Amino acid sequence: MPRLKLYWTLQIFGWLAWLANEALIYVNTFGWSIDWFIAADLNAAIAILITHNFRKIIKKYGWVELPINKVIPRILISVFVMSVIMALVNIPLDSYLLSEKEHANFWSLFFMLQYIFSFMKPLTIWTLFYYASHYFQRKSEIEVEKVKLESSIRETESKVLRAQMNPHFMFNALNSIRALILEEPEKAQKAVTQLSNILRSSLLADRRKTVSLSEELRTVEDYLALEKIRYEERLQIRKNIYPETLSCQVPPMLLQTLVENAIKHGVSKPVKGGFVSLETKMNGNKVMIIISNTGVLETTDSGGFGLENTAHRLELLFGVESKFKIYQASKDVVTAEITIPIPAQTVEDKENPFAKITQIVNLKV
Repeated sequence: MPRLKLYWTLQIFGWLAWLANEALIYVNTFGWSIDWFIAADLNAAIAILITHNFRKIIKKYGWVELPINKVIPRILISVFVMSVIMALVNIPLDSYLLSEKEHANFWSLFFMLQYIFSFMKPLTIWTLFYYASHYFQRKSEIEVEKVKLESSIRETESKVLRAQMNPHFMFNALNSIRALILEEPEKAQKAVTQLSNILRSSLLADRRKTVSLSEELRTVEDYLALEKIRYEERLQIRKNIYPETLSCQVPPMLLQTLVENAIKHGVSKPVKGGFVSLETKMNGNKVMIIISNTGVLETTDSGGFGLENTAHRLELLFGVESKFKIYQASKDVVTAEITIPIPAQTVEDKENPFAKITQIVNLKV
């Protein structure tokens, strides 16, 4: 129900219910009269009119946003003023309706205070209820805004990370291609195509939240092929890719970034080079992606590898069941593990060219 419609529903039925109760008390005490019905309707209309205008004042001057020490005096004064107005309407009515049955002085201080305090009870309840509803609404809005802000920040970080292309890699790849142009023009042509594929994936990364694992692996293959030109026999590539995982959705450029860091911080440092291992497997209804490389973990978390946003990206896209961790698997091997939950209806892509069983490859480009 829209909030304004809910407000009027509660406003009308709430006051009618309270005043019906008051009318019953009068009827039980003084007997039935059509005048009680008219008086009750009049009271309901006045109460709705007064509280609705009070609501306008609250909204106009932003009382809901004020600290409690400033709100309480305003509420007390407003409730008292509204009660006085209600009393000034009801005292003449009651003095007229009860003139033949009661001989009390309705305008005495005692009766006036009695009327005022009698109306202060429902008006205070109305005010507290109104403020409570606004408090919970504001609290809910703040939580939603907080979530949206966090999502926006994480999405911005994700876009930056997805679209990031290491300028050193570009420089080295172009130099490697230039060296091949005269000696091995066919390999140079193939390398240009591979670099073009990587650039295309990088440019499209910020337009898509996820891509299939098979598509991401194609980008990784192109990247490794270009790095192989540079490192030659110093770079060994190991793969253990299972067909069941290929349709799994992953953040674009995520694996490429991990592999890039594996080469940058691991393989490029030892004189003899090293290896990069890429493995995927099913673990129940989750896909595990494991990337290992020669090297020593520089920090206790992923920050040293420039992957501070990886866990945030995964959680944003796949929820808390997704996991990312990077650790020192052995003395000279660093391992990064990604766990991604997948829908039960994921279709296997068995005909994909990356559906291979364990292989150790020394690419010759």
